[in-house]
Amino acid sequence: MSNKEAVRRLLLLLGKYKKTIVVIVGCLLVSTGLNLCVPLISRRIMDDGFIGGNKKLLIELVLVSMVIYTINSLIDLIKEKKRVDISAKIQYFLSEQSFSHLMKLRVNYFNNTNYAETLNNINMDINQMTSVADSSVFFVITQAFSMTGGIIGLFIIDFRMTILVLLFIPIKCVVMKYFAKKQKQIMDEFIKKNQKYAKWFGDTVGGVREVKLFNILDRKHEEFDQNQKDIIEKQKQMNMLGQWNTITDSLMVQFLSTLLYILGANLVFDLQLSVGSVFAFITYSSYVTGPISAILNIGYLLSGIIPSTKRYYAFMDLEEETDNGETAALCPDDLKLQQVSFAYEKEKYVLKDVDILFAKGSKTAIIGRNGSGKTTIINLLTRMYEPTSGKIMLGTEDISELPLPEYRNMVSVVSQQIYLFNDTIRNNICLYKRVDDVIVEEACKDSGLEDFIKEVSLDYVVGQNGAMLSGGQKQKIALARALIHDKPIVIFDEATSNTDAYSEQQINGLLDTKLKEKTVIVITHKKEILNKVDQIVVLKEGVVIDNGTYDELVGKNEELNIMMEKVG
Repeated sequence: MSNKEAVRRLLLLLGKYKKTIVVIVGCLLVSTGLNLCVPLISRRIMDDGFIGGNKKLLIELVLVSMVIYTINSLIDLIKEKKRVDISAKIQYFLSEQSFSHLMKLRVNYFNNTNYAETLNNINMDINQMTSVADSSVFFVITQAFSMTGGIIGLFIIDFRMTILVLLFIPIKCVVMKYFAKKQKQIMDEFIKKNQKYAKWFGDTVGGVREVKLFNILDRKHEEFDQNQKDIIEKQKQMNMLGQWNTITDSLMVQFLSTLLYILGANLVFDLQLSVGSVFAFITYSSYVTGPISAILNIGYLLSGIIPSTKRYYAFMDLEEETDNGETAALCPDDLKLQQVSFAYEKEKYVLKDVDILFAKGSKTAIIGRNGSGKTTIINLLTRMYEPTSGKIMLGTEDISELPLPEYRNMVSVVSQQIYLFNDTIRNNICLYKRVDDVIVEEACKDSGLEDFIKEVSLDYVVGQNGAMLSGGQKQKIALARALIHDKPIVIFDEATSNTDAYSEQQINGLLDTKLKEKTVIVITHKKEILNKVDQIVVLKEGVVIDNGTYDELVGKNEELNIMMEKVG
């Protein structure tokens, strides 16, 4: 994305609040107009009031100044309230938009990044982009008006000193542009360093068990030191650059004021100018030179905003899951893979020309060694991935053309890698579905979770990703969840790998009871289940090499025999 496109998108953000912006600009214009009167009033206070000795006029003019300042203060309050409201709405809009997009992204995005990195990038970019509604940005809108009024005021007082002010403008422009360019360069580097640290942090915290078990804390601390030093160095550079910008600006303004005082003093001594006129002139000169800093500092400000805007919209442009957006009532039917191939990377196929029929109400076991493509098939059936080629059909419909929420409402997955929210057992089973406790308790009984529920209750909080539970208890919750949601297609991905023999027997019994009418797909190598299913699909290196019943394949299929020996 180009800088021009980034600015355009930022302006589109503000464009949603045109009416409010008109009110803010109106407030700024009125305030600026009143401020332009102040130097002329101050000149009369000095010349006619103090020097001329007109006490009554002095009091009147001072009171007028007080009224102007009071009105300006009230206008500033109104303007700031409106501006803060816009800023808050932009922040919410960007946050909501990014969260919604994040939830719809393809799963492979999460394979290449971690949560800490994602959260850091999104928060940093939103904070930077929200600053487009800062008071300094809106202030610039009225600066052309202020400069015009200021220049007119300067010429009214003295054209000779006005020329000096106008000569000062291009010098200040060059200096401010230099600082804006440096700021952008450092900000780009800062964003990269921050992104690198967030990625490292998420990776390190995710592997905290390995850090402890292998005593590599010292090495991780060294990496932390280096990452933090890189970030802090860039922060120091930005802070110092900002300070240099401020100091340089102040020195240049002070230098101009010094020249104006010297030139003005000579004109006063020659009786060509009044004392009040000199002070009024210097005030007007700030109206002319001040906006230069503000206008050029927009470039300085944008140099921090634009890199974040580019990264934010690059994130927003990432491909989402395909969904036709329609709603439709789907009916259970045969599920079929037709010549399905899948590759994570070009030419590196995990599945090749796979044909499998999961007949409605049938029970199918998929077996194969690690890396044979079993889990990939599950991800394709749940539409976490899209086939590289081929189709997956539900009856006569390609599932890629079906409404995504409705299709997923047909599939439950009981996995050994179930994720549990930091909530109660009840809420982790029901997942926002209103279910009577009697039905939940029955599902817990069928899944083998009954004894644990009697011990701790359904309101037991499981901790972050079920940290307070054993692996077997987590899998039983996954099964209870599938039973509660009662979907026509149920997929077991090594779902009994962490359960005891009694619970496993109880779970297997569900194939003949609660799951009798369901289409069940099981990834397992356990004989008890393989004996029960209608077909066994044997995978090897992403290819279906055989299928049939247990009795048809045992002794005949080498791959099945190897799998059976491993679990035996």
